[in-house]
This record gives sequence, C-alpha cells and structure tokens, in this order.
Amino acid sequence: MRIRVSKDASAFLRSEQRYLQHFNPRAADAVLKQIRAALALLAEYPQAGSPHAALPDRRQFISGDYVIDYRLDGRFLLVSHIRHGRQMPPELEEDRDTDAAD
Repeated sequence: MRIRVSKDASAFLRSEQRYLQHFNPRAADAVLKQIRAALALLAEYPQAGSPHAALPDRRQFISGDYVIDYRLDGRFLLVSHIRHGRQMPPELEEDRDTDAAD
C-alpha cells in the first residue's frame, strides 16, 4: 500500500526534528527513523492501528511517544496528522493536500 502524508504531518516532522536537534541530534535521527519504520509497517499492515475513537473512518497508530492518524482510501494510506502523545489532538478536518511519501 502506498503512503501519502499530509502537509500538516510533514510540517510536524520537520518541526519536531529541528526541535530535537537542539537537544540531542542522535535522538532526532532516532525519532525520524522510528516514525518511518512505523509508516512502513502501516504500509504493510494497514489495519495495525486502532479505530479512531472520535472519527469512524480514521485509525490511530501509536509508535513510541507519537500518534499517527490515518485513513485508508483504496490503495493509499493517507496520514492526516502526526503528533507527540502529550500534545492535544488537532481538530480532524477533511484531509488537506497530501504529498506522496515512501
């Protein structure tokens, strides 16, 4: 299954990497590697996440301290949001523009 990551999710990953880079560059790299591995796992097993409690057409996958919100659309897994588990969930609107990610 192909993965598409929204602009919001991509922006969060860039921001999180910059933030972590200030404190521990190795941790920043490790977090990105962990999230990429989680996305690869979801591409292989798209039902691995739990059904989203608030939105019936979405799923959530927890990878370490991070929450990945996504939905399935045919042959695509559309990642709408990625956030740290301590952050408040964003209002989940219709998916915005998505960029292809591998």
